[in-house]
Amino acid sequence: MSEQYFPAVQKFVVLELGMALLPVSSQMEASQLIIQLVHEQTKERNRNPFLRKKLPLSESSVLQTVQQIPGVGKMTALLLLQEFASIQKLCNTSVQELEQVVGHTLAEKMHIFFTQTR
Repeated sequence: MSEQYFPAVQKFVVLELGMALLPVSSQMEASQLIIQLVHEQTKERNRNPFLRKKLPLSESSVLQTVQQIPGVGKMTALLLLQEFASIQKLCNTSVQELEQVVGHTLAEKMHIFFTQTR
């Protein structure tokens, strides 16, 4: 695999397989890590990301709505919807739960966005 496809593989791992993006220094290290994870997950068939059925992506309008949250782009919106499944769940999520997906700073900004009085 050439360097030009490496970012696409990272996106595939996060968005399609639902795996966490881990920092790696090279393609070789990334491939070894994926192989190791698959071997570990294969012990329980239902946890193997290659054998799970894909979850349907949210409707375009829902995705666009989540992208209107300050600091949330398309990739982050997809991750949030994959984790929380609806805008209602997302709006009622605690800062701690949001941190697991987007990090501390954005989680706090999102919580303020959802709870501020208009």
